[in-house]
Amino acid sequence: MAETKMIQVDENFDLAALVEKLKQTYQAKGFNVSALKAGNGVSITFSKDDEGIKKFVGMAQVITANISMNDRTMLINFTDAEWMGKIVGFLIGWFLCWIPWIFVGMGGYKQMELPKTIVKDIQMNVSGGPIPF
Repeated sequence: MAETKMIQVDENFDLAALVEKLKQTYQAKGFNVSALKAGNGVSITFSKDDEGIKKFVGMAQVITANISMNDRTMLINFTDAEWMGKIVGFLIGWFLCWIPWIFVGMGGYKQMELPKTIVKDIQMNVSGGPIPF
């Protein structure tokens, strides 16, 4: 499920500095973060608990933020969210036992909140405020 946000920035805005700050912030939160420059923007992938059993019971958090600049407008498009593990966990819970549903619910909530958290952190950085750890 793709989600798009727009944020106004000033003319001296430094996208590279924002990317570096996001990388530091989310790595401190336990995420693996990779960034790839693409034209006048960047594609940043955030992933956490994307290996082992946590992935298959729906606890993985993975999303890609594609950030592009158009004059003084930053366009953030979220793609590639991790929902497959949540679907598998739901099916396991449905057929075997209901305990995986707890993990699927927690993982689904965290996955839905991840784009909102990233946008909030970007807005804090754009406005000059500190990004909370």
